[in-house]
Amino acid sequence: MKKIGFIGLGNMGSKMVLNLLNAKYEVLGYDINDESVDKLVEFGMKKAETLLDISQEIEIVITMLPNGDEVKRVFESIKKNLNPNTLFVDCSTINVSDAQEIHQKCLDNNLLCLDAPVSGGVNGAKEGTLTFMIGGTKEAFDLMGPVFDILGNKSVLCGLAGSGQAAKACNNMLLAITMIGVGESFNLGMNLGLDPEKLFEILSTSSGYCWAVNNYCPIKDVGPNSPADNDFKPGFSADLMLKDLTIALEAIKRTGSKANFGIKAQENFQNMIKNQTGHLDFSAIVNFNNENNS
Repeated sequence: MKKIGFIGLGNMGSKMVLNLLNAKYEVLGYDINDESVDKLVEFGMKKAETLLDISQEIEIVITMLPNGDEVKRVFESIKKNLNPNTLFVDCSTINVSDAQEIHQKCLDNNLLCLDAPVSGGVNGAKEGTLTFMIGGTKEAFDLMGPVFDILGNKSVLCGLAGSGQAAKACNNMLLAITMIGVGESFNLGMNLGLDPEKLFEILSTSSGYCWAVNNYCPIKDVGPNSPADNDFKPGFSADLMLKDLTIALEAIKRTGSKANFGIKAQENFQNMIKNQTGHLDFSAIVNFNNENNS
Protein backbone atom coordinates (compact mmCIF):
# COMPACT_ATOMS: atom_id res chain seq x y z
CA MET A 1 0.00 0.00 0.00
CA LYS A 2 1.47 3.34 -1.05
CA LYS A 3 2.06 6.12 1.49
CA ILE A 4 0.43 9.37 0.44
CA GLY A 5 1.21 12.92 1.48
CA PHE A 6 -1.79 15.23 1.05
CA ILE A 7 -1.35 19.01 1.15
CA GLY A 8 -4.45 21.20 1.26
CA LEU A 9 -7.28 19.89 3.44
CA GLY A 10 -10.10 22.30 2.68
CA ASN A 11 -13.60 21.45 1.45
CA MET A 12 -12.30 19.27 -1.39
CA GLY A 13 -9.08 17.88 0.04
CA SER A 14 -10.59 16.78 3.33
CA LYS A 15 -13.26 14.69 1.57
CA MET A 16 -10.67 13.12 -0.70
CA VAL A 17 -8.53 12.18 2.28
CA LEU A 18 -11.47 10.50 4.00
CA ASN A 19 -11.98 8.29 0.96
CA LEU A 20 -8.29 7.36 0.95
CA LEU A 21 -8.44 6.50 4.65
CA ASN A 22 -11.57 4.41 4.11
CA ALA A 23 -9.64 2.52 1.43
CA LYS A 24 -6.90 1.84 4.03
CA TYR A 25 -4.27 4.10 2.50
CA GLU A 26 -1.77 5.61 4.89
CA VAL A 27 -2.11 9.39 4.59
CA LEU A 28 0.12 12.11 6.03
CA GLY A 29 -1.76 15.40 5.78
CA TYR A 30 -0.78 19.05 6.00
CA ASP A 31 -2.75 22.27 6.02
CA ILE A 32 -2.11 25.73 7.43
CA ASN A 33 -5.44 25.35 9.27
CA ASP A 34 -4.71 23.08 12.24
CA GLU A 35 -8.41 22.56 12.88
CA SER A 36 -8.86 20.99 9.45
CA VAL A 37 -5.93 18.66 10.11
CA ASP A 38 -7.05 17.66 13.60
CA LYS A 39 -10.52 16.67 12.38
CA LEU A 40 -8.97 14.20 9.94
CA VAL A 41 -6.55 12.84 12.54
CA GLU A 42 -9.63 11.53 14.35
CA PHE A 43 -10.28 9.32 11.31
CA GLY A 44 -6.75 7.93 11.17
CA MET A 45 -4.79 10.47 9.14
CA LYS A 46 -1.28 11.23 10.35
CA LYS A 47 -0.48 14.88 10.95
CA ALA A 48 2.41 16.65 9.26
CA GLU A 49 3.50 19.42 11.61
CA THR A 50 5.33 21.20 8.77
CA LEU A 51 5.78 20.74 5.04
CA LEU A 52 9.19 19.25 5.77
CA ASP A 53 7.42 16.21 7.23
CA ILE A 54 6.40 15.35 3.65
CA SER A 55 9.63 13.46 3.08
CA GLN A 56 11.28 10.33 1.77
CA GLU A 57 8.78 7.85 3.17
CA ILE A 58 6.06 9.35 0.95
CA GLU A 59 5.53 7.75 -2.46
CA ILE A 60 2.78 10.01 -3.79
CA VAL A 61 2.22 13.70 -2.97
CA ILE A 62 -1.21 15.15 -3.75
CA THR A 63 -1.90 18.88 -3.58
CA MET A 64 -5.27 20.65 -3.56
CA LEU A 65 -4.44 24.34 -3.23
CA PRO A 66 -5.96 27.73 -4.14
CA ASN A 67 -3.65 28.79 -6.97
CA GLY A 68 -0.49 28.11 -8.94
CA ASP A 69 1.71 30.29 -6.76
CA GLU A 70 0.81 28.19 -3.73
CA VAL A 71 1.48 24.95 -5.59
CA LYS A 72 4.91 26.20 -6.69
CA ARG A 73 5.72 27.40 -3.18
CA VAL A 74 4.81 24.03 -1.69
CA PHE A 75 6.83 22.19 -4.30
CA GLU A 76 9.91 24.28 -3.62
CA SER A 77 9.53 23.55 0.10
CA ILE A 78 9.45 19.78 -0.23
CA LYS A 79 11.33 18.88 -3.42
CA LYS A 80 14.68 18.15 -1.79
CA ASN A 81 13.06 15.83 0.76
CA LEU A 82 11.52 13.50 -1.83
CA ASN A 83 13.06 10.34 -3.22
CA PRO A 84 13.66 10.10 -6.99
CA ASN A 85 10.53 8.97 -8.89
CA THR A 86 8.19 10.16 -6.16
CA LEU A 87 4.92 11.12 -7.88
CA PHE A 88 3.74 14.73 -7.46
CA VAL A 89 0.04 15.08 -8.35
CA ASP A 90 -1.53 18.52 -8.35
CA CYS A 91 -5.34 18.44 -8.23
CA SER A 92 -5.68 22.22 -7.90
CA THR A 93 -7.10 24.32 -10.71
CA ILE A 94 -4.29 26.56 -11.98
CA ASN A 95 -2.99 28.16 -15.16
CA VAL A 96 -1.76 25.84 -17.90
CA SER A 97 1.59 27.66 -17.89
CA ASP A 98 1.98 27.15 -14.13
CA ALA A 99 1.22 23.45 -14.54
CA GLN A 100 3.82 23.14 -17.28
CA GLU A 101 6.38 24.91 -15.08
CA ILE A 102 5.72 22.48 -12.23
CA HIS A 103 6.12 19.52 -14.58
CA GLN A 104 9.49 20.87 -15.68
CA LYS A 105 10.60 21.40 -12.08
CA CYS A 106 9.65 17.81 -11.29
CA LEU A 107 11.61 16.58 -14.29
CA ASP A 108 14.63 18.60 -13.17
CA ASN A 109 14.42 16.95 -9.75
CA ASN A 110 13.92 13.37 -11.02
CA LEU A 111 10.29 13.32 -9.88
CA LEU A 112 7.17 12.14 -11.70
CA CYS A 113 4.32 14.61 -12.16
CA LEU A 114 0.66 14.85 -13.11
CA ASP A 115 -1.61 17.87 -13.33
CA ALA A 116 -4.99 16.43 -12.41
CA PRO A 117 -7.71 19.02 -11.77
CA VAL A 118 -11.13 17.67 -10.91
CA SER A 119 -14.79 18.16 -11.74
CA GLY A 120 -17.63 17.16 -9.47
CA GLY A 121 -17.44 19.64 -6.62
CA VAL A 122 -17.57 18.97 -2.91
CA ASN A 123 -20.27 16.33 -3.28
CA GLY A 124 -18.18 14.49 -5.87
CA ALA A 125 -15.20 14.60 -3.52
CA LYS A 126 -17.33 13.24 -0.69
CA GLU A 127 -18.92 10.46 -2.73
CA GLY A 128 -15.72 9.52 -4.58
CA THR A 129 -17.29 10.31 -7.95
CA LEU A 130 -14.89 13.00 -9.20
CA THR A 131 -13.74 13.22 -12.80
CA PHE A 132 -9.98 13.76 -13.15
CA MET A 133 -8.61 15.59 -16.19
CA ILE A 134 -4.95 14.64 -16.38
CA GLY A 135 -1.77 15.84 -18.02
CA GLY A 136 1.49 13.92 -17.84
CA THR A 137 3.16 10.70 -18.88
CA LYS A 138 1.54 7.28 -19.19
CA GLU A 139 4.02 5.98 -16.61
CA ALA A 140 2.87 8.49 -14.00
CA PHE A 141 -0.80 8.00 -14.92
CA ASP A 142 -0.58 4.22 -14.48
CA LEU A 143 1.12 4.64 -11.11
CA MET A 144 -1.69 6.88 -9.89
CA GLY A 145 -4.47 4.79 -11.43
CA PRO A 146 -5.55 2.86 -8.30
CA VAL A 147 -5.72 6.10 -6.32
CA PHE A 148 -7.80 7.82 -8.99
CA ASP A 149 -10.16 4.83 -8.81
CA ILE A 150 -10.70 5.47 -5.09
CA LEU A 151 -11.26 9.21 -5.46
CA GLY A 152 -13.39 9.30 -8.60
CA ASN A 153 -15.31 7.35 -11.19
CA LYS A 154 -13.46 8.66 -14.23
CA SER A 155 -9.87 9.63 -14.98
CA VAL A 156 -8.77 10.69 -18.45
CA LEU A 157 -5.16 11.17 -19.55
CA CYS A 158 -5.69 14.17 -21.83
CA GLY A 159 -2.10 14.56 -23.02
CA LEU A 160 1.29 15.74 -21.81
CA ALA A 161 2.15 18.43 -19.25
CA GLY A 162 -0.63 20.99 -18.73
CA SER A 163 -3.27 19.06 -20.67
CA GLY A 164 -5.36 18.41 -17.58
CA GLN A 165 -5.53 22.10 -16.77
CA ALA A 166 -6.34 22.87 -20.40
CA ALA A 167 -9.28 20.46 -20.30
CA LYS A 168 -10.49 21.90 -16.98
CA ALA A 169 -10.44 25.44 -18.40
CA CYS A 170 -12.55 24.34 -21.38
CA ASN A 171 -14.97 22.36 -19.21
CA ASN A 172 -15.66 25.11 -16.70
CA MET A 173 -15.99 27.81 -19.31
CA LEU A 174 -18.68 25.69 -20.96
CA LEU A 175 -20.36 25.07 -17.58
CA ALA A 176 -20.48 28.80 -16.83
CA ILE A 177 -21.94 29.61 -20.25
CA THR A 178 -24.46 26.78 -19.97
CA MET A 179 -25.66 27.76 -16.50
CA ILE A 180 -26.29 31.32 -17.65
CA GLY A 181 -28.30 29.98 -20.59
CA VAL A 182 -30.30 27.63 -18.37
CA GLY A 183 -31.21 30.50 -16.07
CA GLU A 184 -32.30 32.70 -18.96
CA SER A 185 -34.44 29.88 -20.39
CA PHE A 186 -36.26 29.32 -17.10
CA ASN A 187 -36.67 33.07 -16.63
CA LEU A 188 -38.24 33.41 -20.08
CA GLY A 189 -40.46 30.40 -19.50
CA MET A 190 -41.80 31.69 -16.20
CA ASN A 191 -42.36 35.16 -17.68
CA LEU A 192 -44.43 33.45 -20.38
CA GLY A 193 -46.50 31.73 -17.69
CA LEU A 194 -44.96 28.25 -17.88
CA ASP A 195 -44.82 26.05 -14.80
CA PRO A 196 -41.06 25.62 -14.14
CA GLU A 197 -41.56 21.93 -13.29
CA LYS A 198 -43.22 21.36 -16.67
CA LEU A 199 -40.43 23.27 -18.39
CA PHE A 200 -37.88 21.13 -16.56
CA GLU A 201 -39.70 18.01 -17.75
CA ILE A 202 -39.30 19.23 -21.34
CA LEU A 203 -35.74 20.55 -21.13
CA SER A 204 -34.42 17.52 -19.28
CA THR A 205 -35.65 15.09 -21.94
CA SER A 206 -35.24 17.07 -25.16
CA SER A 207 -32.53 18.92 -27.02
CA GLY A 208 -32.09 21.28 -24.04
CA TYR A 209 -30.71 18.35 -22.02
CA CYS A 210 -27.48 19.28 -20.22
CA TRP A 211 -25.80 18.76 -16.85
CA ALA A 212 -26.82 22.21 -15.62
CA VAL A 213 -30.48 21.31 -16.17
CA ASN A 214 -30.55 17.64 -15.29
CA ASN A 215 -28.20 17.51 -12.31
CA TYR A 216 -27.89 21.07 -11.01
CA CYS A 217 -31.07 22.89 -11.90
CA PRO A 218 -30.83 26.45 -10.52
CA ILE A 219 -34.57 26.75 -9.79
CA LYS A 220 -35.83 25.95 -6.28
CA ASP A 221 -37.86 22.73 -5.93
CA VAL A 222 -37.31 21.78 -9.57
CA GLY A 223 -35.34 18.67 -10.55
CA PRO A 224 -32.90 16.79 -8.28
CA ASN A 225 -31.75 18.45 -5.08
CA SER A 226 -29.28 21.25 -5.81
CA PRO A 227 -27.90 24.39 -4.13
CA ALA A 228 -31.00 26.24 -5.32
CA ASP A 229 -32.92 24.21 -2.73
CA ASN A 230 -30.59 25.35 0.06
CA ASP A 231 -30.40 29.13 -0.44
CA PHE A 232 -27.54 28.58 -2.89
CA LYS A 233 -25.15 27.39 -0.21
CA PRO A 234 -22.17 26.56 -2.41
CA GLY A 235 -21.05 23.29 -3.72
CA PHE A 236 -18.93 25.42 -6.07
CA SER A 237 -18.93 29.14 -5.35
CA ALA A 238 -19.21 31.99 -7.84
CA ASP A 239 -15.81 33.18 -6.59
CA LEU A 240 -14.26 29.90 -7.72
CA MET A 241 -16.09 29.99 -11.04
CA LEU A 242 -14.70 33.46 -11.71
CA LYS A 243 -11.22 32.16 -10.90
CA ASP A 244 -11.66 29.34 -13.44
CA LEU A 245 -13.08 31.70 -16.07
CA THR A 246 -10.12 34.01 -15.57
CA ILE A 247 -7.79 31.08 -16.19
CA ALA A 248 -9.73 30.25 -19.35
CA LEU A 249 -9.68 33.86 -20.55
CA GLU A 250 -5.92 34.06 -20.03
CA ALA A 251 -5.57 30.98 -22.22
CA ILE A 252 -7.91 32.50 -24.81
CA LYS A 253 -5.75 35.61 -25.06
CA ARG A 254 -2.52 33.62 -25.15
CA THR A 255 -3.73 31.37 -27.96
CA GLY A 256 -5.67 33.97 -29.92
CA SER A 257 -8.84 31.88 -29.63
CA LYS A 258 -12.31 33.31 -30.17
CA ALA A 259 -14.66 32.88 -27.22
CA ASN A 260 -17.27 35.63 -27.19
CA PHE A 261 -19.62 33.73 -24.88
CA GLY A 262 -16.75 32.86 -22.51
CA ILE A 263 -15.79 36.53 -22.28
CA LYS A 264 -19.42 37.50 -21.60
CA ALA A 265 -19.72 34.78 -18.94
CA GLN A 266 -16.67 36.17 -17.17
CA GLU A 267 -18.23 39.65 -17.20
CA ASN A 268 -21.45 38.25 -15.71
CA PHE A 269 -19.64 36.57 -12.84
CA GLN A 270 -17.48 39.63 -12.25
CA ASN A 271 -20.66 41.67 -11.85
CA MET A 272 -22.17 39.06 -9.54
CA ILE A 273 -19.12 39.21 -7.29
CA LYS A 274 -19.10 43.02 -7.31
CA ASN A 275 -22.64 42.65 -5.98
CA GLN A 276 -21.20 40.87 -2.89
CA THR A 277 -22.69 37.50 -3.87
CA GLY A 278 -19.49 35.64 -4.78
CA HIS A 279 -19.85 33.41 -1.73
CA LEU A 280 -23.01 31.85 -3.16
CA ASP A 281 -23.06 28.84 -5.43
CA PHE A 282 -22.24 29.75 -9.02
CA SER A 283 -25.72 28.64 -10.10
CA ALA A 284 -27.11 31.69 -8.27
CA ILE A 285 -26.07 33.59 -11.40
CA VAL A 286 -29.64 32.81 -12.55
CA ASN A 287 -31.10 35.11 -9.87
CA PHE A 288 -28.47 37.78 -10.34
CA ASN A 289 -29.08 37.91 -14.09
CA ASN A 290 -32.82 37.95 -13.60
CA GLU A 291 -32.58 40.85 -11.16
CA ASN A 292 -30.48 42.81 -13.62
CA ASN A 293 -32.79 42.03 -16.52
CA SER A 294 -36.02 42.81 -14.71
